[in-house]
Amino acid sequence: MTGVRIGNWILGVELGRGSLGVTYRAIAANDPSRHAAVKILGHELARSPEFLKKFPGEMLALQRLKHPNIAKFYDAGVHAGQAYYSSEFVGGVDLEVALRTGKKPDDPGLNWREVVLSVAVQAARALKHGHHRSVLHRGLKPANCILTPEGVLKVTDFGIGKLFPLNPLTLVAEPFGTVAFLAPEFFTGKPLTRRSDLYTLGGLLYTLLCGRPPFAAANAAEFMHKHCYVLPDRPIQFVNKLPHDFDELVCVLLSKDPSRRPPTAATVIEFLQHIRGKAERKGDKVTWPTGDGTDTMPALPTEFAADTSVTWERPRPLMSRPKVVIPLFCALLAVALLLWFWPRPSAGELYRSAQPLLESDNPADWDKAWDDYLEPLSTKYPGEYAEEVRAAKAKLSDRRKLRRAIDDGAKVEFKNEDERLYARGLAFAQVGDGDEAERTWKAIPSKSGDERWWKLAQIGLAELAERKKSREKRP
Repeated sequence: MTGVRIGNWILGVELGRGSLGVTYRAIAANDPSRHAAVKILGHELARSPEFLKKFPGEMLALQRLKHPNIAKFYDAGVHAGQAYYSSEFVGGVDLEVALRTGKKPDDPGLNWREVVLSVAVQAARALKHGHHRSVLHRGLKPANCILTPEGVLKVTDFGIGKLFPLNPLTLVAEPFGTVAFLAPEFFTGKPLTRRSDLYTLGGLLYTLLCGRPPFAAANAAEFMHKHCYVLPDRPIQFVNKLPHDFDELVCVLLSKDPSRRPPTAATVIEFLQHIRGKAERKGDKVTWPTGDGTDTMPALPTEFAADTSVTWERPRPLMSRPKVVIPLFCALLAVALLLWFWPRPSAGELYRSAQPLLESDNPADWDKAWDDYLEPLSTKYPGEYAEEVRAAKAKLSDRRKLRRAIDDGAKVEFKNEDERLYARGLAFAQVGDGDEAERTWKAIPSKSGDERWWKLAQIGLAELAERKKSREKRP
């Protein structure tokens, strides 16, 4: 299909083929300097009229994923009865190719200090970003992890699996194929969660360390049995001088029971930081990605430590030393006595302090009014200014619902024209088109039968203005 135009893209060389379709390198028809990876979906489900009708709208959620370790989504559409989507073109090599062609004779996989730890951190950061926006990857494997020459990992096909419900038993049992990395929940029919993605991350790390996936099987049914009931050999048996902590992390990620896996990708990142710190204290030089402010070694979270058998080397806790505990206790006692005898503001003083903040156009002032004045007022003086407090609480509730809808993509149903305009503006805000959202919300008349949607639109406009100011202040 080289030279064929699909949407705004002119297809070039073929980059690869997979279970979902064929990927091409492409250039924009209106800007030849702009490159993209365009995937033409060949899945059987992608040919149905129902799928083609809803496909472009379903893909809009991926525009919320903006992270240096995720290949950026550009657009999606249908051309001549074929669904396609475009994303950032990433120059580099995918990890499956790296494993097949770049292995060293004395190392079954990739060097854990130079490659695997860096890949683990960047993949976990990508999953963390997606999970915070309610998007699961659903199919992490070496083939959709591309490592650039600069060492930056880009995760591709993020969230695409949601559109194609898998029947795992029909998948081809390829050594590095999708079925080799699926969590047990895929086979048992249980709901997929963030921990399902962390299982696939464990399979990815196991493969990078050992040069092969956790399990080998002749067919999908055998893969299902092994994912659900068989424990893989520990990576430390294959990798010389692999830290015990790293081996333990991979095995915990591959736990059959989701509750035994780390609760979040952020927890995995903190565990990896701990591994890095121990290795550097022993004199090992470890490659570690930077760029998002996490280049430190925090303490291991207690909820994850409970799921592992690792004994951490830590100094004696400060709170067990009398020289620390006694002065701290005296200081806390003095603060408690000071707070006890400190004069408390009256109900009138609290309400008068909140009033100018409630009248402000800045939504952040409304939160401050509630947190600092109205909530203490309702708690300490429940019988005074009750109507005013209820009205302010309703206003704040509407704003929080709006912010949650903008951040999480919640759906809105409408019954009249004002509500329709409000919902349309909200949809633009959800996909990051603030200018169009602003124009739509400003079209709602201030004098109509139901003023609620005009008021909510004003809240939305204030929220967009606040976010715009925050972006302008960033260096």
